Amino acid sequence: MTLKAMRILYTGIPAPHPALLFNRAERDQAVIFEPACAPLLRPVIDISTLRSWHTPTGDRWLLALPPGYSQQHAITDFDSLIQRHPGLSRRLSKYADTPEPLWWELPPEAIPALTAPTPRILIGAGEQPIITWDASNAIAVAPVRIIAPADHLTLALLAASAGRHRLRHAIDPLALPSPPTHTAGRLAELAAQAVAVVHEQFTLTHEFARRLLADFGPPGSVLSAALQRWWELEFRELLVEVERALRNPIPEPFQPFWAARHAEGRARYYALAAELAAVEAAIDELANPLWQTYDQ
Repeated sequence: MTLKAMRILYTGIPAPHPALLFNRAERDQAVIFEPACAPLLRPVIDISTLRSWHTPTGDRWLLALPPGYSQQHAITDFDSLIQRHPGLSRRLSKYADTPEPLWWELPPEAIPALTAPTPRILIGAGEQPIITWDASNAIAVAPVRIIAPADHLTLALLAASAGRHRLRHAIDPLALPSPPTHTAGRLAELAAQAVAVVHEQFTLTHEFARRLLADFGPPGSVLSAALQRWWELEFRELLVEVERALRNPIPEPFQPFWAARHAEGRARYYALAAELAAVEAAIDELANPLWQTYDQ
C-alpha cells in the first residue's frame, strides 16, 4: 500500500465582527429590501453548529465582503457602504460609529476559506473531531479546518475512528492511506451513503418540527428543547409538551393524524440511525486497518 499526501489547505476565517452575523430573519429582510445583496450573505458553519457527515445551514449568515471590496466599489465610510447596499442598513446601523476602518470587510487571512472550492470536508477540534461533508457555499469559522477540494474516499478515511485519531496531531501535508481500488470504491460509497442518511434524518426531524410550530405555535413562538427532539417523546408526552410549550393543544379530532405521523417519523428516524451505525462500522472495518498499516 502506498501513501498519498492530502494537504489540509485552510483554516476557517477568523472570528468575524459581530455586526457581520445575521440571523435568518435579518438576512431575509435585507434581501427582500435589496435583492442584490443576496450573494454577499453566506451561511456560516462554526464549531458549535458542526455536525457529523452533514451540517445543515441557513440559521446564521455572514456578510462576506472580501478584502478590497470597499476600494473596488469606492466605499470610503459607513454612509457610502449603506448608499451602495441599503438592504444592510437595518442590521448594521447600530454599528455606524465603530472607529475601526473598513470593519465591514473580512481580513486578508480569510481569503483562503472564502474561496475554498467545493465539495469540501470540514473538520472540528478535540480528541474525536467532527468530520462533515459540505457542498454548499457556507463559510467555515476557525477553529474549523477545511480540506478542499475533497472526495468521498478522503471523507471515509478521515471519518474512521483511526482517521479521527490521526487528525488530533495533523500536520501539513497530511498523509492518507491509498487503498486498493475495490476498497477505495467501497469506502467512497459508504461515505456518500452516510451523508445521504444524515441529510434525510435532518430533513425528517426538521419538517416534523416545522409543521408542529406552523400548526400549533402562536406568532413569535419557538419550539421547546423537548419538541425539537420530538422523536424521543412518546405520543402522549408529545401531546402534553405541545400544550405546555406552545399553549395550544392538538385538538382531539386531529390527534389520530398526528399520532400516525409521529409513529411513522419515529420509526424512520431510528431506522436511519441504525443504518448510519452500520455504515460507520463498515467504514471502520475497512479503513482502520489501512491506518494501522501506515502506523507500522
